[in-house]
Order: sequence, then C-alpha cells, then structure tokens
Amino acid sequence: MFTPTTALSQKNNQIAKWFLCFCFALLSIFPVYRNFYYSNGLLTYERHKAVIEKRSEYFNPWQYRILCPYTVEALVKLYSITVDKIYPVEQKMHFSIQSTSGTTNETDEFVKLMQTPGAIQYMIVFIFFRFTEHFFIFFLAWRLWSYFVKSKWLIFLGINFLALALGNAVAVADLSFNTYMDIIFYLTTANIIVYKKNYLWLVPITVLASLNRETSILIPALYFVSQTDFTHFKLSKAFWKSIIFPPAKIWWFTIFLYVLFFAVFISLRIYFGYKPQQVFKVPAGLPMLKLNFFSAVGVKAFMELLGTFAVIPLIILYTFKRMPYLLKKWFLFIVPIWFAVHFVSVVAYQTRLFLVPLAMIMIPMLLWLIENEIKNNIETPN
Repeated sequence: MFTPTTALSQKNNQIAKWFLCFCFALLSIFPVYRNFYYSNGLLTYERHKAVIEKRSEYFNPWQYRILCPYTVEALVKLYSITVDKIYPVEQKMHFSIQSTSGTTNETDEFVKLMQTPGAIQYMIVFIFFRFTEHFFIFFLAWRLWSYFVKSKWLIFLGINFLALALGNAVAVADLSFNTYMDIIFYLTTANIIVYKKNYLWLVPITVLASLNRETSILIPALYFVSQTDFTHFKLSKAFWKSIIFPPAKIWWFTIFLYVLFFAVFISLRIYFGYKPQQVFKVPAGLPMLKLNFFSAVGVKAFMELLGTFAVIPLIILYTFKRMPYLLKKWFLFIVPIWFAVHFVSVVAYQTRLFLVPLAMIMIPMLLWLIENEIKNNIETPN
C-alpha cells in the first residue's frame, strides 16, 4: 500500500540531489570566471612554475605553501599521460587573434600564454582544480549549516550568497588555490566537531593543512575551544575558574596536533631555506595597519570587504546575544584574531583572505537568525 509513495519519495530525493549538484556546479564556475576576467588568473601559470622551480616571486610565504602546487603538478602529469594521449589538446587548438584596431595587453598576454608549450594543459587542470575546490566548499558548507538550520531552501540561499562572495573576493589574486583549500580544511574540521566524528581525523587534516597554508594554525585550537565550556564565564581576576576546561586527553591531543603542525611548518622552512617575509606595499605591522585604515588603500579595502561580506558582520554584532552558543564561541575565538592578524600583515582589499570566517561562522549565523525569526513570528503572531 505504501510502496508507491516510498518509491516516489526516493525518486524525488534523487532528483533533488542531482538538481543540487547541477546548481553547485554552476555556482562553482562563477568565481573561476571572475578570477580570469576581473583579476590575475593568467598569472597563475608563471607563479605555479616558479613555486615548482623553487623561485617564488614572494618566496616567503608562497614557497612554503606546497600542498596545492604539488597536487596540481601531479594532476598535470596524470592528464598528460591519460586524457592528452586520447585528445592532444595543443595539437588540436591554436590561439591566434587578428585585429585591425589592435588588441589589449591582456589579450596579447593570453595568446602568448596559450602558445607556450604545455600551458594549455596547465590551464585545463587549473580550472578543474579550482572548480572542484568550490564544489567541495559548497558541499561542506551545506553539511555544516544543516546542523544549525533546518530549512534546505534557506541553506541553498546561503550557498548562493557564498558563491557571490567567492566571485567578488578576487582583487589582486591569481587562482590562489591554497586560500580555498584553507576554507575546505576549516569546514571539514567544523563538521567533525559538530557531528562528533572521530577526532583522529584531525591528525591528517592538521598535517595537510600545515602543508597548505600557515593560517591553518588555528585548527587544533578550534577543536580545543569547541570542547571548552564558557557558559559560566565571568570577567574577574580569577576568570579562568569560571571556565570548564576539557579533560586531559583533549589537552594532550591538542598539544600533539600542534607538534605536528610546527614540525611541518619548521621543516618546510629548513628544506627550502628561510627568508624573511617579503614586503608588499609596506612592511607588516603598524605601517600595514595604517595603510589599511588611513589611506586610499583603506577605502578600497572597505569597499572590497563590503562587496564580499555585505553588512553581515554588522547584523551579527547587532544580534549577537541571540546566536547559537557554539557559533558565538567560534566567532569570539576566530573572527577577532583572523581580522587582526590579516589587517597588520597583508593589504586588506585581498578579501579572499577573510573567507574562512564568512563560510564557517557568519553565514550560518545569519541563516539561523532568519529561520529563528520566522519561527518566533509563527509562534507569536501579532
């Protein structure tokens, strides 16, 4: 009697999953397009080759972020002995643009790059790799936000906003694979925490994340903070007594994760040779802070942040007391540190550097707020 209904329900679920995958794929294309059309996507090839040949333009920190470059290099080699054997793209495609009125510098650079032996293969892999990163970000964000928000359509709306944010956060950037891989590692960690998965997964995550980008340093601490109870916290001289810390095994495990992180961090600098952090615009520290707040660069940074975040941070601060406890804890731990470190170390109009707090904390906070507001209005109508 109920078999047809069950079968129909299963069929609808399958259709919904395929529809969602198709939409994720479309949304994954948009930021890649933005990187090429509005930013420096074409520079990825030369910068990638420089990392592989140990001559990065910004040796510190680019040379030490090896996970994505070496993964891409392996994928290019795999492509060359598989797909390219079936369809040798460089023999089939030839780029040449003729114009009676002349071409732009960007067009000339594109044609020159596409005529470089091996470059087309790299560009195919670059686009595929960045596309895949976006797809995983959307999937992991969907999983994480589903823990806090029940409405699938509301979560889907959040994914659309995240895609637009990824597309807007391209100022002064090549394809920046390590930045988006960083989001993947943080979202994976957050999912492990909220769904109480085996914490030993944090071991490979920490190792891989430390090979990818130094900003992953907060991943072990995120796990520790999530296991700490601040519900009775009070500001006083002995404030630590109001905090219920996790058991000893959590302490030791967190210490172990940091031993792994710094072992990789230090080993990379020993292997490639240490060089001081190179200067972009002005030195890191107070000069960079002044640049980001009190200059035309600061105005640009504010506008780029507005284009990436909209006014979500202001909404969160305005309604902060109402937010879920875990998200509030993450916000207080991650967001001030993340923004402070980046504002004193890099030019802030590179807003892709601020996407981790947006994807992991801010958007689920906003979605939860909307859903909770609707629920309250239904329960207490005017």
